[in-house]
Amino acid sequence: MKGLIRIIGFFALAAVLSLSSCKNGGDNAGIDEQVKVREASVKDGGIVLHIAEADMLQVDERPQYNTAEWLFKVDKPGRYDVWLSTLTLDTMQLHYNANVVITAGETRLAKLPLGDEIVTEDKSVSAPWYRADSHMGSVFFSKAGEYPVQVISDRVERHTSDLSQIGKDEHTLINSVILKPKVN
Repeated sequence: MKGLIRIIGFFALAAVLSLSSCKNGGDNAGIDEQVKVREASVKDGGIVLHIAEADMLQVDERPQYNTAEWLFKVDKPGRYDVWLSTLTLDTMQLHYNANVVITAGETRLAKLPLGDEIVTEDKSVSAPWYRADSHMGSVFFSKAGEYPVQVISDRVERHTSDLSQIGKDEHTLINSVILKPKVN
C-alpha cells in the first residue's frame, strides 16, 4: 500500500512540474512573471534602477536578506560599472553591517560600500541627508536582452522620496543601483 501511495505521489509531482515548465516557455520567460520590467532613468550615460521602483522582499526576522529586484534591459552588450547609491547622514561612515550583494545577470558582486564619491549636485537629496555612491565592481553582458538585477542588504528598505519623512535612526538607506557602460 505504501508503495502505491509513493508511485501516485511521484506521478502527481511529475505532472505538476511538467505543467509548470510548459507554461514558462523556456529561457527566462518565467522571470517576467516574478519581476516586472521597470522603466529606468538614464543619467550621464548610465542606467539608474531606483529602489522605489524595485520589487521588494522584506524579511523582518533577518533584515540582512532584504532584497530588491529589477529587470535590466541591455541594448548594447558589453561591460558595465556597477555603482550603489546610498542616502546617508554621515559620509565618513555609511553604517553597513555586512557586505552588500549585487547580482546582475550571471555575475555576483559582494562588497562593503565605502562611499567612493559624494554626489552634491543631486537635487532630490536635501539636508540632513547626503548621497554617497560606492563602486561595487563591473559586470559583462554578452548579448542584448533582459537580465535580472538583485541587491541583498539590511539597508534595502522602501522609503519615501520626501527625505524629511525618513527617521534619522535609519541613518543609511540604499537609494539606487547605477549601471554605467564602460568605454573600451
